[in-house]
Amino acid sequence: MNYSYGEWDNMTQDSLKLYESFKAVFLHIDNHEKAYLTQFGLNIPRFYVLIHLSQNPGINYIDLSDRMLCTKSNTSRVVQGMLKDGLITREVDTTDRRSYQLFLTDKGQSLLGRVYPGFIEDILELMSRFSDDETSRYLRVSQFIESSLSPDPGISLGNTNVLGADSDRMSRAGWSN
Repeated sequence: MNYSYGEWDNMTQDSLKLYESFKAVFLHIDNHEKAYLTQFGLNIPRFYVLIHLSQNPGINYIDLSDRMLCTKSNTSRVVQGMLKDGLITREVDTTDRRSYQLFLTDKGQSLLGRVYPGFIEDILELMSRFSDDETSRYLRVSQFIESSLSPDPGISLGNTNVLGADSDRMSRAGWSN
């Protein structure tokens, strides 16, 4: 069987091409992040765990899984490796003894402090390929696409400021833009 767009109408073909474009953009960004983070012995999930724990000390597994957009079992696997490597600690939640709170260790905070500034510089260099006008247009379109695809239209991951668009929070964490 020949797998091509030929058998479908133009709208279906355009939809498939748009999907492929989204995947390509994701893969380009993903590969860019991986190339930078591997220099520090990190992968993407571990890096984002460091960020989330820095921004939300004491977060539990369930909330961390929600922020990471992955299952609790995947989050647990990543967390277990980071516990073993001394990057994070876990403590029994004093209000719910069945739950654990997660925290960065000094080693984890130090690693994030070394990785984060260059990571942001890399992103800014990558995004500098777009003019201010293009960035504004793409951002509006991207926000529309995200809200259209989100299982919960009230939640926008693009507005979470995970990477520090909230400069006050990042200053309090000891980083400057």
